[in-house]
Amino acid sequence: MKLLAVDYGAKRIGLALGDSEGGIVVPFKVIQNGKNTLEEIKNLVREKRIDRIIVGLPLTMRGKEGQRAKEVRGFVEKLKEHISNVDVVLFDERFSTQEALRRLETYSPAKAKRLKDMYSAAVILEDYLQSGNGNLVLE
Repeated sequence: MKLLAVDYGAKRIGLALGDSEGGIVVPFKVIQNGKNTLEEIKNLVREKRIDRIIVGLPLTMRGKEGQRAKEVRGFVEKLKEHISNVDVVLFDERFSTQEALRRLETYSPAKAKRLKDMYSAAVILEDYLQSGNGNLVLE
């Protein structure tokens, strides 16, 4: 199954690609969050033949949803309306940014900042694959 992970942000959205059969995850790119975001993701889904989109849900340390989680849920609803032929699931993304920054420690601060979002998406996808889907957030 071909997978696309999304690390949603108000300004930038990190994307990573993966394959559930091979367990392969690749940080892919960062796109600007704007009026063409949904269309850009839709084109990517079609081009890469994505079967499922995994969107990171930012929960608090206690596992609760805050304002950012509400924003992500709103984005997911729009995504589902725009891309109806692909499963879209939410996945607990706690610690993904910290892990991404740890992986980018050897880069310059400017380069790490540019890559952080797609590496966060890769961490979300790795965690999703390793969990056996046990940490899916049910809607």
